Amino acid sequence: MRLFIAVAEELHFGRAARRLNMSQPPLSQSIKRLELDLGVQLFNRSRRSTELTSAGRVFLDHARRTLLQVNLAREATQREALKIPEVRLSFVGPALYRVLPKAIVRYRSLAPDIQIRLFERASPDQITGIQGGEFDVGFVLASPSLPSDFETLLVERTVQIAAVPMDCPLVQKDRISLTELAEQPFILPPERNAEKILSIFRSVGLVPMVAQEASQINTAISLVSAGLGCTMVPATAKLKPAPNVRYLPISDTIRPVLTELLMVWLPDDIGKWGDAFVDFMQDFVRDNEEVLDPNSALR
Repeated sequence: MRLFIAVAEELHFGRAARRLNMSQPPLSQSIKRLELDLGVQLFNRSRRSTELTSAGRVFLDHARRTLLQVNLAREATQREALKIPEVRLSFVGPALYRVLPKAIVRYRSLAPDIQIRLFERASPDQITGIQGGEFDVGFVLASPSLPSDFETLLVERTVQIAAVPMDCPLVQKDRISLTELAEQPFILPPERNAEKILSIFRSVGLVPMVAQEASQINTAISLVSAGLGCTMVPATAKLKPAPNVRYLPISDTIRPVLTELLMVWLPDDIGKWGDAFVDFMQDFVRDNEEVLDPNSALR
């Protein structure tokens, strides 16, 4: 399968052979044996080109998934053999505002011998990393596109507030309206929050003046700190003050935009240390009810 994938990606036996650090004849023979074993032709070959057949395209998709599962099994087996007591946690920036630091401090007090490894990643990269066995558990922004084989736990829910640079005229207010916010240069937050925020402006007949787009919430806050505009962020951002930034509640009496943080994992591949961490987080959320109160960070 590895040889087939190399040829399918290069669409050239010579380049694939060089990529695999082998000579071309054994590679060609291996592909022929694979085709004989499957009873189908995977490639259309000519002197000028090599192309995948329709059967080859189907097999390429399955081969990639199979090798991903093989790598996952290898890593899980090696970790078990080495008895490495660790949990690999991936997370988005907002998880650091409140939930994750508090949970880690508590977990280490209960399980001091288990190492926690932390990796900051965007939500889509976490999903790919968990599927590939790179992470045990992820903390991601809620999204309807989450694969169906993932288990989830809601670990935080919070309203959105405005982040305003200190040189903005709105900074003197105790709270601001969407109308006032729409009149300022606006930094659009990451895609998963952007549509929610734009829809809330549209619901009151407004369109913000988008000056910048940010790939991460922390990036959006940094741009506000630099004086490039205002943005909307989870209220928990108030718990981690940033220079030259003031956080203000939004006064409009409309349904608030909520940010939900999910813990996600693959139940069949998580391993015993990750599974124990999931059990811990379920108890942690139950014992810390304020994390699910959307307005708790404003108090």
